[in-house]
Amino acid sequence: MQRKGYTRASLAIALVAAVGLGYIAYLQYQLAKVDSIIAETIVGAHNAAKSCKLKREGNKIIELCETPDLEKKGWKLSGDKQSYELSTGGKVHARMILDHKTGKVIYKIDCGSFEGDDAQQECSDVLDGTGKNYVNTDEVPW
Repeated sequence: MQRKGYTRASLAIALVAAVGLGYIAYLQYQLAKVDSIIAETIVGAHNAAKSCKLKREGNKIIELCETPDLEKKGWKLSGDKQSYELSTGGKVHARMILDHKTGKVIYKIDCGSFEGDDAQQECSDVLDGTGKNYVNTDEVPW
């Protein structure tokens, strides 16, 4: 008497398909995360530069202020209030630094800090970079 139902081969095919779809979903999540961090860094630097009431001594800006919107998204203000940093797993993805000489906020995005070649390449491509280890640096005037 023959058994009705799935054969071992069809079960193996179903498992391979499920693993493949899971991997594609994981890649899409990683790429969306990279895009989100890049957008947050650029917008956050503009907000920190334009909307913050900065502490001044005379004509010199001496520190960044706390920005709750950035901190809710995982950004950490340094103890000396000179920079913001976004990191996960011990790797710094992006940084905003107060430049006293030019009076601007400089932001840096390190594509090499992202996990996986696809995420690193996506970061570089979005920033018109030169490869997976590309570091984008730009400045925002006050």
